[in-house]
Amino acid sequence: MSFLDKTNSTDEYFKNIKLITSDEIKKSVSMNDAIHVMKQAFSSFSYGTSHVPQRYVSVIEDTNMDLFLKPAYSKDLGRIAIKILTQNNKKEHGIPSILGVVLLIDMETGAVLSMMDGAYITALRTGAASGIATKYLARENAETLAVFGCGAQARTQIEAICTVRPIKRVMLYDINIHAATELKKYLMDKYNGSIQIEKDLQHLKQADIICTITNAISPLFSFNDISKGVHINAVGSYKPNMQEIDPQIIKESLLYVDSRTSVLKEAGDLLKPMNSKIFNQDVVKAEIGDLINDKVSGRTNDAELTIFKSVGLGVQDLYVANEVYAKNSEKE
Repeated sequence: MSFLDKTNSTDEYFKNIKLITSDEIKKSVSMNDAIHVMKQAFSSFSYGTSHVPQRYVSVIEDTNMDLFLKPAYSKDLGRIAIKILTQNNKKEHGIPSILGVVLLIDMETGAVLSMMDGAYITALRTGAASGIATKYLARENAETLAVFGCGAQARTQIEAICTVRPIKRVMLYDINIHAATELKKYLMDKYNGSIQIEKDLQHLKQADIICTITNAISPLFSFNDISKGVHINAVGSYKPNMQEIDPQIIKESLLYVDSRTSVLKEAGDLLKPMNSKIFNQDVVKAEIGDLINDKVSGRTNDAELTIFKSVGLGVQDLYVANEVYAKNSEKE
């Protein structure tokens, strides 16, 4: 019997693929849930029970578009995830810069279980990653957060950090005042603390936590602009030509990463200074999963500078997608 003769059974298979929208994801998985599964994801990755093949990133010629293909699989979950994502670096009003889907696949049968919104999965798991890093590395009494980059990703970054620390003040930095203004309006409906649009880097010394989520190709601020004891989540630089963090800050900090291999291949924040012989790969203290698994120590005093550098891992998408699928399946 040929494949074409099995049309009916194939049709039934496709009918069973669960389509999950961003609204359904938001309703079923809270940021607190996402932070919890992100802890599991990083732990599994560093233990070696989840695997992330090298992702594929392509710049589409003659466009401002990047294409991402990100696979991952987990023996613990018995699941595979593949994320297909585009990032449009050309600012066009009204069009989301990140679009895509995540496919969740059963590892035993190879059947696609679900296709879900990849843009919100990306924002949710990226925010949750900063959330778990902040929980392990930021000072317990951290109250002031500075955010560089006020696009869609900033919303989940702020939500995650407010979930794990008692944030009372948020400072927004962006060269696009419209983006900063829109984010401030969004936050004012959700948070009771102070929300300010900032331009002066002198105010950055007041920050306890800094998040960078930009496409910058040179450092956003200098070592002299920050105070002792600050924690930085550096999640914007994902290509060798991109750079957000001053190399001196990295040299003076305890640096934790999502994946040592990926960061040393992809992150301009490390590659540019390494190519200039400012420091070598030993600057990476450990993966965040090693810290979660108690293989290494974290912050030891309130004066230490800490950084979480992330380029994003498929295992993050996998664990969040699996949680989304499980929660939505419970409703049936």
